[in-house]
Amino acid sequence: MKRILLLIVVICACFMAHADTLAKGIEVSVLTCSPGQEVYSLYGHTAIRVRDGRTGEDEVFNYGIFDFNTEHFVWKFVLGETDYICASVPWNYFIREYEKRGSSVAVQVLNLTQAEAVRVKEYLYRNVQPENRVYRYNFLTNNCTTKVMDCVEACVEGDIVYSWTQEPYTYRTILHKYTEAYPWKQEGNDFLLGADVDTVLSHRATCFIPDFYKNALDGAVVRGEFEDTRKLVTSTQVWRASDNTVAKSPEELLATPVTIGWVSLVLGVLLMGVEYIARRMFWLVDVVLMTAHGLAGCLLSFVFFFSQHPALDSNWLVLVFNPLPLVALPFVVKAAWRDNFSLWHHFMAVWIAMFLLFIPWMPQNMPVLAVFVLVTLLTRQLSYILHYGCAKSARRGGKRKNTPKKKK
Repeated sequence: MKRILLLIVVICACFMAHADTLAKGIEVSVLTCSPGQEVYSLYGHTAIRVRDGRTGEDEVFNYGIFDFNTEHFVWKFVLGETDYICASVPWNYFIREYEKRGSSVAVQVLNLTQAEAVRVKEYLYRNVQPENRVYRYNFLTNNCTTKVMDCVEACVEGDIVYSWTQEPYTYRTILHKYTEAYPWKQEGNDFLLGADVDTVLSHRATCFIPDFYKNALDGAVVRGEFEDTRKLVTSTQVWRASDNTVAKSPEELLATPVTIGWVSLVLGVLLMGVEYIARRMFWLVDVVLMTAHGLAGCLLSFVFFFSQHPALDSNWLVLVFNPLPLVALPFVVKAAWRDNFSLWHHFMAVWIAMFLLFIPWMPQNMPVLAVFVLVTLLTRQLSYILHYGCAKSARRGGKRKNTPKKKK
């Protein structure tokens, strides 16, 4: 009897020792932070947490660090040459920062073996070393979320089979989900991003957005060598902002892009009618419009030809938004000053009309405001054509009236 009791005690002790070892092992979690209001936080954020029960370390590894004070930061950002940094911060510091912002943080604990967890920790510690921590950031294909995804996939033994939604997405439709409450930011994205963001994505490619990766992890399983499977996520906990923290509300604007577009079009039509009745052209308006048109074209053309940002070099808007109006402006002003017709108006009328006509067949989703602006510019060209066409007809009519009749 004593031997049986002793055996039971030994077995219990071994079990408790094994449980204690697991409790003091390494735990890896994927952190998904809810979106903020700043441009760089509109789509949320992903990081990875490593808790080591043996050493007491509780670190968050963050691939989304950048420094505004970097030399020529703005210039490099425009050119798409922005470098991000992988750095680690204590968990307590990380979670306090997001509580202050009013953002929630979802913590998905991964179901890893200790060998896999050790590999994750070593992988991340290599990445924060000075010689490895800097990487070339790419918002659509190489960002804080894709870096975490690459880390987990590289360290897990077996294949990760994700749980995908069946809904087809493009980059643009995904971005619109997160900028719906910020119409001007959405319009700016749509103005700069070209046709490449309108192609249907693979399921994995959608995981450049933190929420999409989180949802994919929820139902993911690891398939081993012998077709055995285990859930990748064991539990999920959501840390919410404290009650005294008030998150900023979305933009509430009267002057939305659609509103401004309608106003510009109505003013263009009204100005066209006034010019027809008054039989004179208010060409100073066109000086302002052509200058703004040309400057917007300079910006778009610059990023189209020189920026390394993804999807900017496939923008069909560069056909109608380019520096050409600035080149033509002196000649148009000279002709208007002398009350002469300029061929620029005929050329632009045909060019803009053809572009608008073929928009339904273009592989790019056009921004609403850009379409309104183009229609408004078209009214200006038509006003000039109408004005000088009527003036020419009037001159011909006058000549016919003053022609003496032939005697019989």
